[in-house]
Amino acid sequence: MATVRPTVPTVPVDPRRPGTERPEDRRHLRVVRPRRGGWGLRLSPRTGVVLTVGAFGALFAVAATHALLIEQQGRVDELDGRVAAEQARYQELRLEVARLKSPDRVRRQATEDLGMVPAGEVVWLTPDEPAPPGDEPADEGPSPDTSAARVKPYLEATP
Repeated sequence: MATVRPTVPTVPVDPRRPGTERPEDRRHLRVVRPRRGGWGLRLSPRTGVVLTVGAFGALFAVAATHALLIEQQGRVDELDGRVAAEQARYQELRLEVARLKSPDRVRRQATEDLGMVPAGEVVWLTPDEPAPPGDEPADEGPSPDTSAARVKPYLEATP
């Protein structure tokens, strides 16, 4: 005798949707997709092209900026050279001013070029008696010159 098995309608198994597999399929082996490494980020071709062009643009901008910096560094080096030359010139001029200010040079130029002679002995004169009363200035009121003028004849000069 023949037995008839009832046929179960087959439902397509979708591995992406859990719960669609049949109970008898759970016991068997199945193919599992390999895991992708990295960040799991999928890019469209257009996005890849845009990112590549952006990367090349950024590298070009870095190269242009580097060239500009090198050019400006040349100018800075030139200015540093000029500053060093001017500082050396300044030091030479300070030495020249010190040489021109020296007392020996001033004395030599005065005697040789200008015909001056050194002074003899310095004599200080001091009055023996006070100034006569008729030579004093008239008292015209307080002014800053009168007090100094009145005291000046009585002061003894000191070297």
